[in-house]
Amino acid sequence: MTEPALQDSGLGKASRNEKRKAVATLLNALAVAIFISTFLQPLLSGGFNLARTVWGFGGFIVFQGALHYVLSRVED
Repeated sequence: MTEPALQDSGLGKASRNEKRKAVATLLNALAVAIFISTFLQPLLSGGFNLARTVWGFGGFIVFQGALHYVLSRVED
């Protein structure tokens, strides 16, 4: 039987940490992409939309929160 991809059993400490850091990097990239596409790009092009900006900022906060949760699980 195969194990789920996100399950950490059977991995060493260094492997678990690297896996968590990779997930955190992905979450950070998504957060920055959302921030740029919903805030900076419309602001610089002159097509500012407040509702879109609020939703984008909310998405940015959610992804940053998930990133910090993942990084808090990195073992020393």
